[in-house]
Amino acid sequence: MQNLLNQFKTLNNEKKIAFMKEAMPYMAEIFANDPQKMMAEMMPLCMNMMKSKGMDMDRMRSMMKAMMG
Repeated sequence: MQNLLNQFKTLNNEKKIAFMKEAMPYMAEIFANDPQKMMAEMMPLCMNMMKSKGMDMDRMRSMMKAMMG
């Protein structure tokens, strides 16, 4: 896992985004197969990450709504 993370860190932002676009369908499949696990494991991680970057759920919702039109 650490090797993959180290490789990811070396990518520029455009390549990181391209990688995430390719990986997200696989992540969505895992989440769809076990939504309880996603909620239990990923939501706290995401919430902590957002807080550490100075974002909150209301701000994230507003940003998403603005992006989606």
